[in-house]
Amino acid sequence: MADGSPPPLPFRADTYGRSFADVYDDWYPTDDATRAAAGALAELADGHEVLELGVGTGRLALELADRGVRVVGLDPSAEMLEALRAKDPGGRVRTVLGDAGDPASWPDRSVGVVVAVDNLLCNLHDAAAQRRCVATAAAHLRPGGHLVVQVFVPAPLLERERTLEVRRVDADGVQLIATDADPATGAVAGAHVELLDGRPPRVRPWRVVPVPVDDLDRWASEADLVLVERAADWVGTAFGPSSAGHVSTYRRT
Repeated sequence: MADGSPPPLPFRADTYGRSFADVYDDWYPTDDATRAAAGALAELADGHEVLELGVGTGRLALELADRGVRVVGLDPSAEMLEALRAKDPGGRVRTVLGDAGDPASWPDRSVGVVVAVDNLLCNLHDAAAQRRCVATAAAHLRPGGHLVVQVFVPAPLLERERTLEVRRVDADGVQLIATDADPATGAVAGAHVELLDGRPPRVRPWRVVPVPVDDLDRWASEADLVLVERAADWVGTAFGPSSAGHVSTYRRT
């Protein structure tokens, strides 16, 4: 670069996991929503194997394993999978290093349920990768199997929006969240910035590409998946115009 500093690293499939693996369980602990999701998915699996995309540190996968469900977890981050295996010394969750947007890296198996929770689909690089993910999920489902997707509902973005907000302030330092939303691509790039006493500054980048409901339904239809249920959350709250997100369940025809 002109000032002699190195160029920024490109955002890769494993960037999020590499950046957040060491704090993920502290920042996002298992909660009632996770347990509700595990209960719903265990019932949907009906004895068949579940493939979780973006398994991370295993928050959901281990809850499923506790219910006797066989789980395969796909994630592009070696750091996330290492954290999962540390919590699962018995290997109840089979881990696979791979990118949900790259069909070649998926495990070669047929499962009863493919699940993408916590905006996993939005973490993929672009709409083309998201569409490939839906198609690949359909190809990995046994007849009558289900794809379950949980994503947020994107708000209209008419112009570029850049924000900086304070996440935490205490005696040890400050945590900030910076975002840059680009209407041209729909992508929202962001970072958690930590300025802690006695430590070098730490930047934890992330990036999401919102998935409009109509696009998701169209990709599913193209892959011979039929929508069987759409709720606002894991406990079945009705989905409507004011819903912040949705849990959509598709069945392979």
